Amino acid sequence: MIRYILIAFSGILLLSCGNDDSVSTSADGNIQAWLDSTSISASRDDATGIYYYADSLNPSGTQVSSGSVAAIYYTLSDLNGNVIASHQRSNGDSLIFKVGASAVYPLGVDRGVTLMRVGEIYNFILPPEQAYQDLTSGAINPNLIAHLEIQVVGVHNESDLFAQDIVAIDDYITANNLNDTVTNPLNRVEQFSASGISYKRLSAGSGALPLNGDTIIVDYSGRFLDDSSFGSDSGFEWIYGSNDPRELLTGFEFGVSLMQTGERALIMIPSSQGYRESALVVPGFISGDLVEDGIIPDYVTSIPPYQALLFEITRVD
Repeated sequence: MIRYILIAFSGILLLSCGNDDSVSTSADGNIQAWLDSTSISASRDDATGIYYYADSLNPSGTQVSSGSVAAIYYTLSDLNGNVIASHQRSNGDSLIFKVGASAVYPLGVDRGVTLMRVGEIYNFILPPEQAYQDLTSGAINPNLIAHLEIQVVGVHNESDLFAQDIVAIDDYITANNLNDTVTNPLNRVEQFSASGISYKRLSAGSGALPLNGDTIIVDYSGRFLDDSSFGSDSGFEWIYGSNDPRELLTGFEFGVSLMQTGERALIMIPSSQGYRESALVVPGFISGDLVEDGIIPDYVTSIPPYQALLFEITRVD
């Protein structure tokens, strides 16, 4: 049973690394000593204490800027060259996050990529305050001076990603014959252009539609467009239209607004009406620990950035 997936999202709020942007003298000294020992010439961002240097430049590449969505590959290691985690082309698609939205952990990544252009490879040396200092589980040493090699392979406009969701939902409707009322009886899919939400009634209900103040109870299952599951619940209850006891995803409550008691429906929600940028955790295996430490919301462990969602809902109140 997973309830968190219904919590509304209006911009992720990650805790900053450390209490402020100050960097311990010892960490800074250790970084400088490592740079001297390797004869690497690096620049320092005085506000954060992050050191950086380029392995590969691409002056004609698109600049990463705040508000854009960066696509990256990375390798995380310590200053001795021991690789802690890596995500490269051989591991699959690039990882994406919204820049300048505190939607990536550690936050040093967010600050670093704005120096880069598409096609470039940079190395960032993050002091603990900009890396994993707040992580208490021990999965990564909180005192680690992190060496992150990052390659930017794309920059996207968020609006383009939202538009791609609409196309992907349309493709899902076609591939699953949802408008074929012989294969899938009752109504054809209702599509709402303003929000991009699509709604398919799977079985009929009876009675009135929800009104503000009504107690609504639903059973639901959530999945992605590849039909892999990310959560479900039975007897999920809230007061319709009141944001009590929690705010719901905009797309979820909108879909329920179309349902009679006893009705079962499939609601297809673009990421603009769902978890939007969610967050990227580098490396992903510490996501659960960050939830435990209160650094990221728990939905980040299941919902990647810019994911269209399907909810199969039965209204049971």
